Amino acid sequence: MAARTRVPGPRIGRAFFDRPTRRVARELLGATCWVRGPHGVRSVRIVETEAYVAHDPANHAFHGRTRRNRSMFLRPGTLYVYRIHQVVCANVVTRPGEAVLLRAGALPSGMEGSGSGPGRLCRVLGLTIEDDGIDTVRGRRVGFAPSPARVRRIRTGPRVGIRRAADRPLRYLIDADPMVSRPAWARGLTAASPSRSDGAGPSRRTRRRSRRPSGGGRSGGRTGGR
Repeated sequence: MAARTRVPGPRIGRAFFDRPTRRVARELLGATCWVRGPHGVRSVRIVETEAYVAHDPANHAFHGRTRRNRSMFLRPGTLYVYRIHQVVCANVVTRPGEAVLLRAGALPSGMEGSGSGPGRLCRVLGLTIEDDGIDTVRGRRVGFAPSPARVRRIRTGPRVGIRRAADRPLRYLIDADPMVSRPAWARGLTAASPSRSDGAGPSRRTRRRSRRPSGGGRSGGRTGGR
C-alpha cells in the first residue's frame, strides 16, 4: 500500500471542531484525514459523515459519560474510536458528548484498498482501538487538512446502520461520489443548502441505480445506539 512521507497541507485547528456538530459534519466533507504510521502517512479525502448530537438516542453519549465513551467528553478534535463486531469506527469530537462519524473517504491515486464505509476507512488508514482519545489538533499520529476548495454538491439524509433516530437527516455526503459507503441515492436524500448546516432543503430524488451495500458501510453495524 502506497503511503506519503509528509502530512498533506496545513492542519485544521481546534476552533473548527468547537462548533455545532451538524456544521462540522458538513464542512469536513472534502477535508483530508491523515494518519502517520510506521510506513509513512496514509490519507483519505472525506466524502461522507454522520452527525451524532445532543439528545440523540443513537449517540453513544445519550445516557451520559461511560468508560467506553469517555473520549467524547474531551477537547474538540479528539478522536473517539470504538469497536463493534471486530471492526473499529472513528469519530471526531465536537461539543462535549457529540461527535462526527467518519463514514467514507476517497483514497489518493496509487493507494490500494477502499475507504467506502467506516470500517474500511479505519482499516485503510491503519486506525485501531488504540487511537481512541488521540488529539487530532496537536498530536503527531492523526490530523485533518482542510479542503482546498468549497464542496458544493452535498446531499443529506437519514443515517444508516442504526435503529434509533435513523430517520433524522444527519448524514452528509458528496453527491454521486463513488466512495460513498451506501447507495443512498434511493433513500430520499435531499440537496443541502450551502448556507445551512442541517441539510433541510427541498427534497430531490435521483434516478441512479442502487449498488449492493458495501461491507464497510455495514461495518458500523450500530444497532440501537451508535
